[in-house]
Amino acid sequence: MTGWLLSSLGLVAGLALLTKSADWFIEGAVALARRLGLSPLIIGFVIVGFGTSAPEMLVSALAAAQGMPVLGLGNAFGSNITNILLILGVSMLIAPIRIHRVALRRDIPFLLVAIGLTLGAALGGWFSRADGLLMLGCFALFLGWQLFQACRSAQAPEAEGETAAPLSLGRAIVLTALGLLLLLGSSQLLVYSAKWIALQAAQMAHLSKEATELIIGLTIVAVGTSLPELMASVVAMRKGQHDIALGNVVGSNCFNICVVAGLALVICPVETAAMPAALRQRDIYVMLATTLLLWLPAMVIWARKRREPNPVITLTRPFGILYLTLYAAYTVWVIVGSR
Repeated sequence: MTGWLLSSLGLVAGLALLTKSADWFIEGAVALARRLGLSPLIIGFVIVGFGTSAPEMLVSALAAAQGMPVLGLGNAFGSNITNILLILGVSMLIAPIRIHRVALRRDIPFLLVAIGLTLGAALGGWFSRADGLLMLGCFALFLGWQLFQACRSAQAPEAEGETAAPLSLGRAIVLTALGLLLLLGSSQLLVYSAKWIALQAAQMAHLSKEATELIIGLTIVAVGTSLPELMASVVAMRKGQHDIALGNVVGSNCFNICVVAGLALVICPVETAAMPAALRQRDIYVMLATTLLLWLPAMVIWARKRREPNPVITLTRPFGILYLTLYAAYTVWVIVGSR
């Protein structure tokens, strides 16, 4: 009974902390963007996107150091699919998401190039250390160029939806850092508590060890590792910070494919044939398709409105329903394919 009580309290506390810490994190990130004179899109890409992907990088690096780089690649591919279909899908249900033209012309194309390099390495039969260094180098150059461009055009942007008096730079940094730490910690508390309850329920239902691991991995762990990105995007959308929500997903995906996967390959290269067939024949193509599903509809909308003075590019709730439906279908596909 003690375990059930502690796990239940962990669920409640984790959910409460997750919600509050996400609110602090986004509030701090918005204030930081205003104080540094950077656009919310840049802050979303760099701070929010990277910060919420920190657990994936740590897990992948440790797995690669133990001779399991495939775990890092699978983590990166699966997170990218989840970020677009689940996180953006939920965000679009809250409100139609506006896509900045800079993201269409710069950030998402870079993500597609990074995925293309990954696909090329997979087709070449070997994920070498050179491939990992190439991914890390490309990302470093892109990030440096992006920050250089942002600093050249730096101005104090009025954060959309922000009406309160701005925080000082020091308070903004502290609030952002504290919010991120609590966001990551509360998500782990929620996952551990839910995992314990699921294990006990599986034992009571007399499920096999393999079935239990599969169910927990595809539900609690898969969604749990995306909770920081999910809550950050949901809170950003609720506060009207569309650029931060989009920058979070795109930045996180770029970080996953270039840094998370690249670092794993630098530590421990892997032959493509040693990878699970589903990872190289299904997931890498699904990751490419989901990214195109974000970019192409927005490009079509932009092409139709580009002659307007200030064209607004939005993906509305029907796209959110489509994304969530595809995510459910992909999850079923994974479960069926694992049998």
